[in-house]
Amino acid sequence: MNKFILVRNKIKDFTFFIGGKLKIFFAALWKLMKNHKIWSAVICIVLALVLFIGISTVRLGKKLEDSNLLIKVEKRDIEEKINDSNVVEPNNEYSITANVTGEILDDPFEEGDTVQKGDLMYTIDASTIENSIQSADIAIAKAKKNYDDAINENSKTVRDTATSASSVESARIAVDKAQQAYNDALKARDDLSLKSNHTGIVTEIHISEGDTIAAGTKIADIIDNSKLKIKVPFNTADADNVHVGEAADLTLTKNGSSVRGVVTEIGALVESGSGFTSYKKVTIEVDNPGAISSGDTATAMVGDIACNDAGTFENLTEDSITASSGGKISSLYISENSHVYNGEKIAMLDSDSVESQISSALLSLNDANQALERAKIQQNTSNATTSLGDDKLNSAVKTAKMTYDDAVLSKEKLLKQLEDYTIKAPISGTVVTKNKKKGDNLGSGSSSTSSYSSSGSSSSSSQLTSASASSSAMAVIYDMSELKCTLNVDELDVKNVKTGQKVTITTDVTDKEYTGVVENISVNGTAGSNGVTTYPVKVNIIDFDDALLPGMNVEANIIISSVHNVLAIPVSNLNRGNTVYVKGDKTEENDKAPEGYKTVSVTTGSSDGEYIQVFSGVEEGEILYSTAGTGNSMEEMMQQSHERMKDSAGGGSGGRPGGGGM
Repeated sequence: MNKFILVRNKIKDFTFFIGGKLKIFFAALWKLMKNHKIWSAVICIVLALVLFIGISTVRLGKKLEDSNLLIKVEKRDIEEKINDSNVVEPNNEYSITANVTGEILDDPFEEGDTVQKGDLMYTIDASTIENSIQSADIAIAKAKKNYDDAINENSKTVRDTATSASSVESARIAVDKAQQAYNDALKARDDLSLKSNHTGIVTEIHISEGDTIAAGTKIADIIDNSKLKIKVPFNTADADNVHVGEAADLTLTKNGSSVRGVVTEIGALVESGSGFTSYKKVTIEVDNPGAISSGDTATAMVGDIACNDAGTFENLTEDSITASSGGKISSLYISENSHVYNGEKIAMLDSDSVESQISSALLSLNDANQALERAKIQQNTSNATTSLGDDKLNSAVKTAKMTYDDAVLSKEKLLKQLEDYTIKAPISGTVVTKNKKKGDNLGSGSSSTSSYSSSGSSSSSSQLTSASASSSAMAVIYDMSELKCTLNVDELDVKNVKTGQKVTITTDVTDKEYTGVVENISVNGTAGSNGVTTYPVKVNIIDFDDALLPGMNVEANIIISSVHNVLAIPVSNLNRGNTVYVKGDKTEENDKAPEGYKTVSVTTGSSDGEYIQVFSGVEEGEILYSTAGTGNSMEEMMQQSHERMKDSAGGGSGGRPGGGGM
């Protein structure tokens, strides 16, 4: 639009110039025609062409002058944005693979199915491991019989506590330590359930589901308005006759209702009041009947002693709930303005290491108990050896016990392996790929681990690593409960990005606009080849439909500021030094604005790259002179007009001079 205005202005200037020149030209031409009649016909044709060009130029200038291609100061909405593009990502991504071999007996799902955490995905033939378990049972039975026989042979031995007491005591200490470690692991699991340490109303929550927190992190602010306190001024002489524990009658200012309380403190500070009076503040606590709020005012009487002025109610308790342990928030059970009680569960944490710690501590405890048993047996056999000198009998008991323990441990390992033959969904989501089906055989070369693109808990049937770690995945699950995308914002713009900012998201695939919010701004920047560092900004897409899928390319705009219905001008109309050319008479001699315009200084604000906000200097509706366009726009239009004239006039004697105008 600015280019058309520049052309219009140039045509106006050219029109004035050509008008003067035409007067001189026609005078000379008339004189030439009178003296050279032979050239009269040629001159007439040339004259017609010149007249046509002049008239067409004037008409074009007039047409552009009367057109609506004027730049005006107008009110607009302006949004400053940061733009980047990337692909849509699912909330989490899982690849399921097996760490056992065998034929797949069952696969009760298909691509596109929605599965829940714990749903059966694959059942693998476990006949080999089941046979091994049966063999282990036989081995245990044999080892137990041998052990019992050895114990029976050793039943007549006499204990010698002096020689083996130290080993038994050390084993007992080890058992105590292992028991304490196991108890600590159980307590750590209990601590994953965060509980309120206060009773009251939640005023503000500082964490969200999905956040990873540390022990001591503030969870929420809480107030207890079941009890209120109020500090009421009493004349100094009257306050000296009021005592802690006395009943007080309060009258609410807002509705005149009464409530009874108890005096809990008489202030020691004497304060000055109006009219040369002095007073002390008396603190009264009341049980809130439900109609009193912090900030309400009331007057008080203690017996027949009245207060000097009204006081203001305050909540008796204002505190914060903090986390007793760290982890990832999997569930949040409270909301702002909700009521919680002391000991009430308010959130649940996920911690991959806790269950592993419990399992490890339990195994250590079992080992310690077994070691204690072996120490006791060794003590018994040692005593027998001391009294009877029968080294062979002592060795037989020890060997039999070790053989029995090994047999039991072997079966436990086999039972643990048996779990790997039943693969369950590690989390709820949508199956996007199914590579293995019922009847397929998993050979030794296919043994791998189940993979997971983000934090998650591992199980015996699926350990979680990188989602792209294995190309032999049996199935891939997308958690599409949420969609995200990551933007790379350069170091100059990242300071303007805040969590919670609105993000508009578009894609050529759907031709729809979606809304997101900034979820996280990483401080781990990456230096680019151009020397500019960019920072990853994670955006949570909060409204989307089935048409938006992971892997689609999207264009995202982070709205860092917006103003509505403000005066604005095109950025192209703003001159260096924050000036514009406004239509009107010049007020200064050295004003270099174009003819019919004056230079005006403006104060600017927000810009969306096309328009910029103007605070002062111009008013709505004023016309601006455009500085946009190229320097040869006028010459180009005149050349095009000349070419069309040649086409219309050069077709032979039948052609009409000036025909087929511009």
